[in-house]
Amino acid sequence: MFVFADRYFVFPIVALALIGGMLLLLRWAFSGAKGGSLVRRTDYSPAARDTFGLLVDVHTSSTYADARRTVSLLGGRQIRATAARTTDGWSVYVWPADEAAAREALKTS
Repeated sequence: MFVFADRYFVFPIVALALIGGMLLLLRWAFSGAKGGSLVRRTDYSPAARDTFGLLVDVHTSSTYADARRTVSLLGGRQIRATAARTTDGWSVYVWPADEAAAREALKTS
């Protein structure tokens, strides 16, 4: 009749152990940088203008709003552009193939 009486307490103990293990794993995964977090942290400090790989700087401004307006202007002319905060201010970057068209678009506007 009580053949499984000793196994009755095994399930809650295993369940609590699994939950505890998951909590420890999640705490480690989302911990600060000192603990070796798995979650990528974003560095919001300004970068040097030449650290953006293949992208070419075509315009630098002091405000984010001006850089976004420039990106919108270039986007309206089918030129892929992005803005990034650099040590000199906000820089607008384009791909090398679009550099000449971007500079021409910025001259005419």
